[in-house]
Amino acid sequence: MKNLLLIVSLGLLISVSSFVQAQTVTGKVTDAVDGSPLPGVSVLIKGTATGTATDVDGNYSLNVSGSETVLVYSYLGFQTIEETVGNRTTINVSLKEDAAELSEVVVTALGIERNVRALQYSVTRVGGEEFTEARENNIANQLAGRVAGVNVSNVASGPAGSSRVIIRGNTSLQGNNQPLYVVDGIPMDNTNFGQAGVWGGSDGGDGMTSVNPDDIESMSVLKGASAAALYGARASNGVILITTKRGTSRKGIGVEFNTNTVFERINNQTDLQREFGSGRFQGDQQTGAAVRPTNVRQGYDWGTQAWGERLGSGTAMHFDGVERPYQYAGDNWNRFYETGAAVTNSLSLAGGGENQTFRFNVTDLRSTSVVPNAGFDRFNATLSTNGKFGKRITFDAKVMYSREDTKNRPRLSDSPGNAFQSVFALPPNVNVEWGKGDPNRLGTIPIGTDPMLLNTWGFQEQEEYLMVNNPWGQNPYFATHQMETNDIRDRILASGSLRYNITDHLYISGRAGMDWFTRRFTNLTPQGTGFQRNGTLTEGERRVSEINLEAMLGYNREFGDFGVNVFLGANRMRRQDETISANGQGFNVPFFHAINNTVTRNFGYGYSGWGINSAFGSAEVSYKNFLFLTATGRTDWFSVLDPATNNITYPSIGSSFVFTDAMNELPYWLSFGKIRASWAQVGNATVGPYQIQNVYSLIGAPAINFDGNQVAMASFATAQGNAGTIPNRFLRPLTSTETEVGFDVRFLQNRLGFDFTYYHQRSTDDQLNAQVSRTSGFGSTLVNVGEMENKGIEMLITGSPIRTQAFSWDVSFNIARNRNEVISLIEGNDILNVEEPRTRTVFVQHRTGHPFGVIAGWVQKRSPDGQLVFEENGAPVQSDQMEVIGNGIPDWTGGINNSITFKGFNLSALIDFRVGGDLYSGTNVR
Repeated sequence: MKNLLLIVSLGLLISVSSFVQAQTVTGKVTDAVDGSPLPGVSVLIKGTATGTATDVDGNYSLNVSGSETVLVYSYLGFQTIEETVGNRTTINVSLKEDAAELSEVVVTALGIERNVRALQYSVTRVGGEEFTEARENNIANQLAGRVAGVNVSNVASGPAGSSRVIIRGNTSLQGNNQPLYVVDGIPMDNTNFGQAGVWGGSDGGDGMTSVNPDDIESMSVLKGASAAALYGARASNGVILITTKRGTSRKGIGVEFNTNTVFERINNQTDLQREFGSGRFQGDQQTGAAVRPTNVRQGYDWGTQAWGERLGSGTAMHFDGVERPYQYAGDNWNRFYETGAAVTNSLSLAGGGENQTFRFNVTDLRSTSVVPNAGFDRFNATLSTNGKFGKRITFDAKVMYSREDTKNRPRLSDSPGNAFQSVFALPPNVNVEWGKGDPNRLGTIPIGTDPMLLNTWGFQEQEEYLMVNNPWGQNPYFATHQMETNDIRDRILASGSLRYNITDHLYISGRAGMDWFTRRFTNLTPQGTGFQRNGTLTEGERRVSEINLEAMLGYNREFGDFGVNVFLGANRMRRQDETISANGQGFNVPFFHAINNTVTRNFGYGYSGWGINSAFGSAEVSYKNFLFLTATGRTDWFSVLDPATNNITYPSIGSSFVFTDAMNELPYWLSFGKIRASWAQVGNATVGPYQIQNVYSLIGAPAINFDGNQVAMASFATAQGNAGTIPNRFLRPLTSTETEVGFDVRFLQNRLGFDFTYYHQRSTDDQLNAQVSRTSGFGSTLVNVGEMENKGIEMLITGSPIRTQAFSWDVSFNIARNRNEVISLIEGNDILNVEEPRTRTVFVQHRTGHPFGVIAGWVQKRSPDGQLVFEENGAPVQSDQMEVIGNGIPDWTGGINNSITFKGFNLSALIDFRVGGDLYSGTNVR
C-alpha cells in the first residue's frame, strides 16, 4: 500500500512539474508615448539568467516556471519595469523614457557638471576604463583615435617619451599650441623638458607621464573656444579635464587589485641592401673598383661604409683587428633591440559612510625599453576624501604623489650618442654584437668599453686611441651603456574645495590647488668619447610650483518654465620656476665621472616667477529644459605684460535647442535631437617673464670690473650688443575668435547616434620676432602681427548593432578635417623659418597663404614651359629658390572603436588613423 501511495505521489509531482514547465508567456513591448514597438527589449526571469529579447515588431515569447515568476523588462534609455506572471499567458507592457538616463551629465569648465542637452559646444567624454585596458605610460597618447578633432603625435623615444596633442589645429605661430590640462579643477603643468634639434639631443618627456591611469574616472575634452572660454588665456588651445576616482559609501572597506603587462617590439620595416659589404669605391667611375678592408686601419676607416665588394666569398678585416668571413652577418635590428615590457600593479582601498568617504591607491609601474639599458619606473600614491558637514557644507580633498625614474633617454637626430643611427648604418657583413667587446671580460670591464672599442668603432695601437673617420658616431653599446641621460622627478598635486549652500539655491565655494615638482637630471658624455675625448658631465635640479586660489558665488533656480543658473568667481595664479646646475669638463681621475672630479667647472642658476589674476562669470537661462542660452566672460591680468595693456576680456555666447523635446509627437525612429551654436574668444600671453623690460646680468667673474665695479649689461643683447631682442612694453595677448555650429541626433531608442560640428577659428595679434635696425643695438623685437585661420568639421557616429541580455556590440566612428592657413606674418616678410632637420636640406616654415608648418626645400629647376633642366653631364639643376614640397599635418584624422561584451567578458579594439600629411625622411636623403 505504501509503495502504491509513493508511486501515485511521484506521478502527481511529475504531472505538476510537467504542467509548470509547459506554461508560456507571450506579449508585446511598446513605447508608452506613441505606442510604437520596441525591438531588442530584454525580458528576463528575475533572479536568473534566463530570458529573451523582443523581435523587430516588439513581440516576445518565454517559458516560465509558475504564477509566482516575475519578469523584468529593460531597455536602454527607458525605465525598467517588473511584472508578476500570475495566471496570465499574455503580458503586454509599455515602457517610459528614463529622463535620468537621457539627461547625460559631463564635467565642463571649472569642474562644473552640466547636462549635455544644455551645452552649446562640443564636448567628448572618455571613460577611465579606456586608459587601463591597453596602457600607455603617457596617458595623452591614448586620446589618439578616440576624440574627433584631436591629433596626437608621440615621439618614438622610449617609455618616458612626450606626447603632442593638438585640438582643432594650431592657433599660434610660435606657441606650443597644446591644451591646458586640469585635474579635479586644478591646472596641471605639462612642460616639455626638451626635444632633439638639428644637432641632436633627447626627448626630455613632459608632465603627463606623472598621471596614473588607475586614478582616472573620466576625461573630458573641451575642444572649442566656447567650451574653454571660462579658463581664459590658458585655454587658447583647448582644455582637457581629468576627473579622478572617489570613494563610495559602503559597508566595510572595498579592496581592488589590478595587474597589467604590455609588451612591445621593434617592427623592422627597412629594406636595406644585403649584396655589398664594408669597404669603399676607389678611383674614378671609369677605372675604379669597389674594395674591401684588408688591414686594421682600413677596417676602422671603412668599417661603417657599405660601398665594398659583392658579398659571398673570402674574408675582410674589421675595426677590432679580427678577420671574418665576407658575408651577410644577419639581422642586426633583431640582435640589438630587445622586447620592451611594462608591468603595472595597482592596489586600491575605498569605503566610508553617509557623511564621508575615502579612497587610497598605490600603483607601481616598472618598464624597460626596446633599447638596451633603458627604462622608466613610476610610483604613484593617491589619497582622496569627500563628504559633508551637516546639511549645507560639502568638502573634497586630494593629494597625488608620483615619483618617476627615467634611465637613459635615447639621443636622437644627430650622430652624437645616437645608437639608432649607428645600428642603421652598419654594413650587412658587420655583426652589431661585436661592439660589446670580449664577452669573457664583461664581468670586469663594462659593456661597450673594451679597450679595442673605447672611443667609437676604433682600435688601440701602441696604447694610442685612434678614431674612425667620423668621431661623432659611437659604438651603439657604448652609447647605451656608458653615455647617460637620466632624470628623477618627484611631484605632488594637492587640491581641496569647500562649498557652503547658503540657501537651497544660493551657494559659495572655494578651491585651492598646488602643482609642485622637482626634477633632477644627469647628462654624461664619458671620458674616451670620440667627439669629446675628455668627457663632460652636467647635473642639475629644477623646481617648479604653481598655486591656484579660486572663489565662486552661484545661484541656481527654476521659475515655472524658466531656469536660471549664474555664478561669479575669481582666480589667483602664481608660478615659480627655479633651476640650479653644474657642468664639468674633463676628469682628473680617469673614468671617475663626478662633478668634483672635473678639471673645469661652471655653475648656473635661473629663476622666473609670474602670475595671472582673473575674474569670471557665467549666466544660463533655460526654457522648459529644451531651450538654453548661455553667456560667459573672463578677464585676465598678466604680470608679464605692461600694466597699461596687460588685461583682456574673453566673452562667449551660445545656445542649445533640443527640438525633440519641443515637439508634441515624434517619429518612432527619432529618439533625441539637438542643434547648437556658439561664438567665443580666448587668448594667450605667449610672451614669457621679463621680456617687456630691459633687465641686466653680470658679465664674467668678479675680477672683471670697471673702476672697481662689477660690469653688467642688458640680458637681451649679446656680448657685441647688436643681436639681441629689444623689449616691447606694448605687447598684447594673442586673441583667438571661434564660431561653432553643430547638431546631435539619435535614432531607434539611442541605438544609433550622429554628432556633427563645424567651426571657424581666427587667431590675431600673435607675437612674432620682427627685425629692427642694427643701429638700435638690437637685432629684433616682439610685435603683435601674426594672424592665422583654422576651420574644419568633426563627425561622430555611434551605434549598438546588437544588444541582448548576454551579448552586446557597441561601435563608434569619428573623423575630422582641419584646414589651416597663415593669413599674415611680419610686414614685408612672408616666410618664417621654424625648424630644420639634421640634413639641413629642407626647412619647416610658416608661409602666408599656406598651412601652418609647411616643408620647403630646393627642387629641380624647370624651364618656362615646364621642362626639367639638366646640366651637360646629366645632373639635375637646382631651383633658384626654395619651394613648398609638403605639409606634415594630416588632412583627416579619426578612429574606429569596437566593444563587444559577452556574459561579463569584454573585448575592445581601437583603430586610429591619419590620412594625408607628408613625411620628410632624412635617412633616405641622397
